[in-house]
Amino acid sequence: MNYGKVLKNAWKTLWYHKTILWFSFLIIIPSIIMGLLMGGFFLSINEESYPFFFDSYAPAPEITPLLPILFFVLIFSFTIASYAIMTLSFAGVLKGTFELKGREDKISFGELWHLTLPYLGRVFGVLFLVFFSFFTFFGIIMFLGFFMGIFTGGLGFLCLSPLFLLILPLEILVYIFASLAAVAVIAEDLGVFDAIMHAKEVFKQNFWAWVLMGIILLFVQMGINMIIIFPMQIIQFAFIFSMDFTSATSPDPSVFFKYFSVFMVLFIPLASLAQGLGLSYANAAWVLSYLDITKPAKSEIAKE
Repeated sequence: MNYGKVLKNAWKTLWYHKTILWFSFLIIIPSIIMGLLMGGFFLSINEESYPFFFDSYAPAPEITPLLPILFFVLIFSFTIASYAIMTLSFAGVLKGTFELKGREDKISFGELWHLTLPYLGRVFGVLFLVFFSFFTFFGIIMFLGFFMGIFTGGLGFLCLSPLFLLILPLEILVYIFASLAAVAVIAEDLGVFDAIMHAKEVFKQNFWAWVLMGIILLFVQMGINMIIIFPMQIIQFAFIFSMDFTSATSPDPSVFFKYFSVFMVLFIPLASLAQGLGLSYANAAWVLSYLDITKPAKSEIAKE
């Protein structure tokens, strides 16, 4: 695989066909909503509405049984909607890169939207099955480790601890495999299970090439996140440590919450934007990598 060519052409494709990037911006929508909700919550904090934030001896509010149920329903609904939007973003970038690689003519967002919709359910199914299987696997291990630790005085959990060292490498492999399966849905027009089986064969045949590309793309995403998020984190910590609530002249805590609410409204969408741009670039690179390896006769992936 020509890694340099794939990475360069992924950037050129996204930069020339900015319609694809609009799909990466979709991932910001849930974050904007979350940022506004959290910002509104912190902005509403004062001594009258939330006295326990200001006085540790203030009585905690009574929670009605309906409130946790409503909270769970809202979180569950928001999570499903967020994953649906994320899948649409992924599918749009994958389909856009596949259709527009090396082309000089451009299409509108609406045209790419209609091209993407037939693949949306299948991409969602692939991502759900792969990641659900991964988290279920480690969930079972942690569950068994917990009970083994109880009955063996912690020895059983200690014996299973080396498995936790495998979490990061396995996460990388699962990420690569899920990306290949999602690309297979678009490139080969396959169903969910056929795409997973096809990705398994493609992954096995060029294992180390895919692993190296996965590591490169993870570092690229980390770099984009650091460029956008790191300055915001510096501002966040500088602001928090500048507020000395223990001194006699300490500021009103409500002032802190007001500034922090503004920070949440700005920081969460920006962090999501960094993640969306990084994932979009990675998805474009996965499409071009897949074509470069599996379809070498048709691997003119972008016009020089």
